[in-house]
Amino acid sequence: MKSLVQYESSDDEEEQVENTELIQKKSLKRKSSTDLPEKNKMPRLPSFFDAQRPVVVKEQEQNRIRKVPHKVDSWATFVYFKVDLTNSNIMKKIGHCLDNSVELIEEFHISLSRPVYFRKFQLESFVNDIKNAVRQIESFTIAFAQLACLTNDEQTRSFLTLEIGSGYNELVQCMKCIDKVMTQYRKPVFYDPPRFHTSVAWSLSEKDVQALNIPSSVIQDELKEVYSLTKMYIKMGNKIETIDLL
Repeated sequence: MKSLVQYESSDDEEEQVENTELIQKKSLKRKSSTDLPEKNKMPRLPSFFDAQRPVVVKEQEQNRIRKVPHKVDSWATFVYFKVDLTNSNIMKKIGHCLDNSVELIEEFHISLSRPVYFRKFQLESFVNDIKNAVRQIESFTIAFAQLACLTNDEQTRSFLTLEIGSGYNELVQCMKCIDKVMTQYRKPVFYDPPRFHTSVAWSLSEKDVQALNIPSSVIQDELKEVYSLTKMYIKMGNKIETIDLL
C-alpha cells in the first residue's frame, strides 16, 4: 500500500539510504496488525459499520408477518394507557373459558395511536409535543362493555378483546390530541371510528378466537368494575416515557 504522505528533504544526502540499511530493511518481515503495540492499533469503528447480525426469531413469532421491514434507526412508537387486569375478577372468569388454541396477553393496554416509526433524533421532540398536546387532560375512569374478536390490519393475528363502554368519550378526546401531533409528523392517525379496547388473548387463527364463544352473562357482573387511568405512556422501541395526567 502506498504511503499517504511523502516527506521531502532539502538535502540530497539525506535522501540517500545506505546499502547496508536497505539490506537490513528488506530482510525484515512485515509484522501483522495483531503484532502491533496496543497504542498503535487503529481505533475500533463505530457500531454503525458493523455487519448486521441475523435476527433470531422466537418460535411463537415464526408465523407472524412483519408489516414494516427492519431498518437501522427506525423506532416503533405508539401511545397507550395501561390497564391493570392481572388479578381482576373479569380475567379470572375469562381465563377459565380459554383453551390451548389461544394465548393470554401479559400486559393489558388501550391503544391511542397506530404503531408508527421515527428516527432517533425525532423521539425527544415527539415526546415533548405529545406532552404539550395532552397537558390539560385530567385523569378519568373506564369500564368495559363487551367481549369482541378483532383482527389486525395484516390479517395475521386475531384477538379476544374487552371493548370500552364508560370512558369512551374521554378516550376520544385523548386520541384527537395525539392525532394532531401525528399529523404534524405526517404519520397516520388512529382508526375512524375508533374501537377502544384492551386485548386479553390472541391467536394466529381468527376461527380459534371466535370458537371460544364466551357468553356475555359469564362476565356480566364484572363489566361493572371501574378502572382508573392516570398515566399515559409512549413506547419507543425499548424506551418508555410516562405522562402523568392532571
